[in-house]
Amino acid sequence: MLNRLARLKRRVVARRLPHAAAGLPTDPQVEDFLQVARQSFVRLQAAWDAADLRALAALTTDQLLAELQDQLAARGPGPNRTEVLKLDARLLGIEELQEAFVASVEFSGLIRERLDDGAAPFRELWLLANLKSAGRGWQLARVQALG
Repeated sequence: MLNRLARLKRRVVARRLPHAAAGLPTDPQVEDFLQVARQSFVRLQAAWDAADLRALAALTTDQLLAELQDQLAARGPGPNRTEVLKLDARLLGIEELQEAFVASVEFSGLIRERLDDGAAPFRELWLLANLKSAGRGWQLARVQALG
């Protein structure tokens, strides 16, 4: 798996163009990675809605889990329902750090957070970390709303 990831990283970095609008070329391994990222996005929304700490812990780093626990406590015990109506994902890059690989994925699409609300567009940057020592696979480390 680590070798496949290293090859993917080399392809992404080697094909990165100076113009951000040009994006990354399609590649079967990149598409496989993005498919898993999209599935993780939907699973994370469901875990958030259900306040399922076990599922959130499986999908996030320990630091982000602590932040989400605080947000859940502030949200209160009421039900939450998120409906992902359209989801696009774009791999912006993969960096190899000393302790982890970090992938930047831009998500965008349409989401509805209340039954009586209309769909709203969203755009987020997710930083996914794969800690070399942990062996837990890719986990969400940070989310940033984009414009």
